[in-house]
Amino acid sequence: MTFKSVLLASLLLTLNACVVPPLPGQTTAPVSRASGMSASALLSELSRVAALSPEQRRRELAALDNERRLDDLKRFQQAALLEREESVDAYDRSLRSLAAIDDADPRAHTLLDLMKKSLTARIELRQQTARAQELQDKLDQIKALEKTLQQRNTLPKPP
Repeated sequence: MTFKSVLLASLLLTLNACVVPPLPGQTTAPVSRASGMSASALLSELSRVAALSPEQRRRELAALDNERRLDDLKRFQQAALLEREESVDAYDRSLRSLAAIDDADPRAHTLLDLMKKSLTARIELRQQTARAQELQDKLDQIKALEKTLQQRNTLPKPP
């Protein structure tokens, strides 16, 4: 038993020696665990929201919408809930919620940036899909007009 504890202590000391010390004049940035804006907390929130049913998401979103002031974690919750909606307006609201978050550690900030890029890409995809459908409808109208013109030209003319 004492051998295991000595081995564990020496392993921990060895691993501690592998930590790179900060450069002179560089301060270590404190991780903001008090506000709950760590990357692991944000990832767990995303997985929790993904597991919710649509009705539960609507209830949580309504509860967040009724609150007057939202802290950063609640803004992220709102953005994650809105991200699951299938409308451009919800995506836009989600982007605005994410833009209002300012107190995040570097890893969480990277996650927020990825979510912003994903939402922007979804908005652009929706707009391009709508534009493509609009152009397809116009093309179908042109084809129908061309067909009627061809039928008009092929009808025998009365003498």
